[in-house]
Amino acid sequence: MDIRALLLIGGAAGDGPQASERVNGVAVAYLDVLGRPVLERVLERLRSYGITMATVIGEAAEPTSWAHAKPGPSGVARIQVAGERLWQCAEESFLRYAEDGADLVVALRLGPYVEVDYEALVQHHLDHYGSVSRAVDRNGAGVDLFVLNASARQDAAALFQNRLRRMRREGTPFRVPGYVNRLQTASDLRRLALDGLLARNAVRPEGTELKPGVWVGWRARIHRRARVIAPAFIGDHAKIRAAALITRGTVIEHHAEVDCGTVVENSTVLPFSRIGAGLDVMHSVVGFRRLAHLQRATEVEIADEKFIGMAPLTAFSRWAGSTAALFAFLSTQFSRGLLAKSQRRNAAQTPEPLEGGPATLEAQVLEVPATAAETSEFPSNLAVARRYGDQ
Repeated sequence: MDIRALLLIGGAAGDGPQASERVNGVAVAYLDVLGRPVLERVLERLRSYGITMATVIGEAAEPTSWAHAKPGPSGVARIQVAGERLWQCAEESFLRYAEDGADLVVALRLGPYVEVDYEALVQHHLDHYGSVSRAVDRNGAGVDLFVLNASARQDAAALFQNRLRRMRREGTPFRVPGYVNRLQTASDLRRLALDGLLARNAVRPEGTELKPGVWVGWRARIHRRARVIAPAFIGDHAKIRAAALITRGTVIEHHAEVDCGTVVENSTVLPFSRIGAGLDVMHSVVGFRRLAHLQRATEVEIADEKFIGMAPLTAFSRWAGSTAALFAFLSTQFSRGLLAKSQRRNAAQTPEPLEGGPATLEAQVLEVPATAAETSEFPSNLAVARRYGDQ
């Protein structure tokens, strides 16, 4: 049986941030979760059930990023459209599949991430002799997943013209027993990643489990004085610098960087994102120069790259930047060495004054009360240590 797939990205029903299915300005389907984009994971699941021919139709105006630079698998066509053209293009693609001799078409929208047994879904469709079968979650709500007979052109036209909200003829729905995540907000994206770290779904980290609960990708660099507390994920080519702390289910995606002394807790750092030094990032999704706070359900754009920036997207740009930084560091160290040598030579040639002793440095004295009974206040310059994770 010839079964093909039609994947739609965008076209969310409703208005407002709760129905946008975008995080930091990017469609959730294009974002990485534990090392691989959501779209790629869905395509892999389809291939595992023998559905190798697929067409991905996405809304235009997506930012040029790492998601689009990756080559797609063989047998997958990608089409970029704008606005209402999405549904018209979906109907046209369905008709082409029918003309090519397909028997069934699986139509799904991302949107929702659904772990479904496609073999069971197709068998349910065949057993009930319907032209269109809808998949629903355990509560009976639709998950934007359908199986259509390729010969049912009128049913397909009605389904796409109604944006998958209404069918021409209702059949017996297929109840999905597996994992379902609506992926509408940044909180849903975080939950998908955390469920993957805790093995609650089929999203497996793309890396090596160096110690229980800590996965590290290829060529990731973690400074020996940085701390990574399980569960956590560090993606390919990511950099965790000295004194940084990664804790409580944090996900650092590929080519992301966390600078010295920064704490990242219960957060996701999207690919090619840079977080500055000495910051506390908690309950957030960081990327594309934006920060989405999970508890406040708000997104903030950060203009200062000292706080949140972006690494170059191409390998050549990253190599050029690293080389320039290396030469700048070496020249600075060379200049400091020459200056220090010159100062030592001058100090050796300058005689000590005959009258009076050598100059002394005046040190500021910190007066601390002898007992706690004398005062209940701490000195204003007393350091306070932060406590995170299992410290």
